[in-house]
Amino acid sequence: MASEAPLAVPCAGWFWYLGVVAASWWGVRAAWRLLSGFRVWVLGSGAQVGPRTGKWAVVTGATDGIGKAYAEELARRGMCIVLISRTQEKLDEVAQAIREKI
Repeated sequence: MASEAPLAVPCAGWFWYLGVVAASWWGVRAAWRLLSGFRVWVLGSGAQVGPRTGKWAVVTGATDGIGKAYAEELARRGMCIVLISRTQEKLDEVAQAIREKI
């Protein structure tokens, strides 16, 4: 038998281009996310709260920790807030404290 030539895959070169396109897409996407995060966290001044986001905010876990801090900050920035918590007494205390601060 005569030796046969190996089979050549005619579209094998296209896989390289597909990899370049995919890597470029992921790179552009990652750069966009980094720039967006930089804009919000470094250059942002809280201007996102207001007409673009709406007038009301719902804060859960509003009697302690991060929820309480969010409620106070959103109220300070002029938003109307709805406080949600498991304990009514603590909720009343936090609501009164926020009313006194603003």
